[in-house]
Amino acid sequence: MKKTKTSLRTGFLMTILICWLVPIFIVVALAGVLLSENYRQSVQQEIDSSAANALRLVQMRFEDAIDDSKAVSYDGTVRDAYRTWLQNGDSAGLYGTVTDYLSQSFTRGEIYQAVFIHFWNVDASAYVLSDGTTSFGLLRQCRECAPQIMAEMEDADTDIRLLLIDGQMYMARNLLDSTFTPYASVVMLLQPGNLFLPLDSVNRVGNLQYSLDGYRFTIAADGSLVEAAEETGNVHYQAKTEGHIIGFSADREEYDIFGENPWMRWAIGSVVLLILPLSLVTIALFYRHVTRPMEVLGQAYQLVKSGERGYEIGQKAPNREFEKLFDQFNAMSAELQRQFERAYLEQQATQQANIKALQSQINPHFLNNTLEIINWEARMADNERVSAMIESLSTMLKAALDRNGRTKIPLSEELGYVDAYLYIIRERLGEGFRVHKDIDESILALSVPRLVLQPLVENAVEHDITANRGGDLWVRAYRQTDKVVLEVEHDGTLTQEDRQKIQSLLAQSAQGAAAGGQVGLRNVSQRLNLIYGDEGTLTLDQTRAGTVLARVVIPAGQ
Repeated sequence: MKKTKTSLRTGFLMTILICWLVPIFIVVALAGVLLSENYRQSVQQEIDSSAANALRLVQMRFEDAIDDSKAVSYDGTVRDAYRTWLQNGDSAGLYGTVTDYLSQSFTRGEIYQAVFIHFWNVDASAYVLSDGTTSFGLLRQCRECAPQIMAEMEDADTDIRLLLIDGQMYMARNLLDSTFTPYASVVMLLQPGNLFLPLDSVNRVGNLQYSLDGYRFTIAADGSLVEAAEETGNVHYQAKTEGHIIGFSADREEYDIFGENPWMRWAIGSVVLLILPLSLVTIALFYRHVTRPMEVLGQAYQLVKSGERGYEIGQKAPNREFEKLFDQFNAMSAELQRQFERAYLEQQATQQANIKALQSQINPHFLNNTLEIINWEARMADNERVSAMIESLSTMLKAALDRNGRTKIPLSEELGYVDAYLYIIRERLGEGFRVHKDIDESILALSVPRLVLQPLVENAVEHDITANRGGDLWVRAYRQTDKVVLEVEHDGTLTQEDRQKIQSLLAQSAQGAAAGGQVGLRNVSQRLNLIYGDEGTLTLDQTRAGTVLARVVIPAGQ
């Protein structure tokens, strides 16, 4: 099934869509992707920066607590009170001194719930500080978790230990005497809600989950720790403090680049509004400068096709390209008209020639049979010379009649006719007639008009060779670039009167065969013009060497 072709207009619209709108859409989309990616990176940088700052604040709070624990060891107040107790055994004095010291030293109430000291060899040696007052509830809590804390601190030396016990976070440090033997541990019950409070200010995140040395937890409303079964969130951050790893994970909030950046909506909308009128203007210009002129050409073609040959486009072209196309169409139409007129004249000339031929036609079969009988009689009489002349005459007769009605024949066949004619003339004139041939064998298969070369040879013989009872005659055939050149040159002269007659003869229009029914120069010239137009030429002129040269030039391969 034949595929239906699309119109130029449809093709152009598809071209605009594919080659313009689609690339613009792709560019806008890529720009949107790049802007979105840049915005995402900007948001991520904002989150990273905010998280780093918040973690640094948490680190500083941990470091403050660590510094407070170190101060107890370096200050010496608790150590001196412990030495005094070793001397007098006054537990009440030890309790009072340590409690006063803790009340004065640990003033960071936003970090600690309580601070207490466990003496390793003093029974019930827990001293508690909570908002500057003693809390029996915290005291009880500290006593309950004291065994577990002291067990963890046995091998801690002076290291800081962070302990998570029963939903509470403790920081503990051993106090050493002069022999570097632990005599007590300072334990700080931390407030994780306040300790990790800076992380709540991290921008664009939610559902925070905290971690301390790999332990993941959340902070309940009452400040207690709730262990998390698995790590959640899509952003994760960590920091290291005194050998402990503090971190958190959270869900990054989804961001709407268009909602947060209204100018992007305005920019994309402006691009769309700009593309629409530009597309309409482009389509209108294309219709005016391409589609409409193509329609004019199509209409002109249909007029010529319907028989209005010679029709010319009178409409002014909208641009130089179509102006050239219109001019070429008009020239083609005019040439087509000329071709039809010439074909008509050729047809008329052919009809007249056929009528004339019919009027003077002799039955070819009868002539050939008659010549065969004469040839047979000559052979019976052993007259080979007469027999050969009859065979040459038969060849000439076949060439003149040509039952197949061919316009063109191979050059080799045309040269055969020339050879037959020259044989008869040589027998007539004898050794005084000399023939020289220079034939390019590579062009023997090329087609040439029938009886294009033999009439030139006959003209040379009849006008000069016979009158002089002999002479030299040259026959040449060769290729010259894209042309085939056929030449007949003979001894002779051309007078001024001869030149004028030749020019008049070759200039006459086709009006049938030459006078007397002979195939002469005028007939050859007429047929060359009908077959090849201006590309087929016949010239006859005097050479500098004193000979007469007849030359036929025709296109090779036509």
